[in-house]
Amino acid sequence: MAKVKKAKTRKPSPARKARKASKKAAPPKPARSGGTHVDFGVHGLGKIMAAIHNAGLGDELNAHLAGSGQFVKVHRKSLTAIKGFVKERPELANLAQTIGDCDCPPDDPGCVYIPG
Repeated sequence: MAKVKKAKTRKPSPARKARKASKKAAPPKPARSGGTHVDFGVHGLGKIMAAIHNAGLGDELNAHLAGSGQFVKVHRKSLTAIKGFVKERPELANLAQTIGDCDCPPDDPGCVYIPG
């Protein structure tokens, strides 16, 4: 009769324990549909606004948005980067001056002042 060699047993590594633990974890809850905020790219928003402006529909859009507000939240880092880009380009000198010196009321949706 042939001898059967018994397999060596060893302690599971910390990585193996972590994999096992993650397999046992409850699955994450699905994202809520219809949330109040979405992430939207600045270039995409720029294309939409340019198309509306080029079609001559700016005033109509303002009337359409009157009840919902006309402000968007932007990450400070992104806004600072945009301000830096505008400031470095001579062809945008007028815009850079407006961004730095604007004295619009805080609720003006056309204001381009970027603090900092």
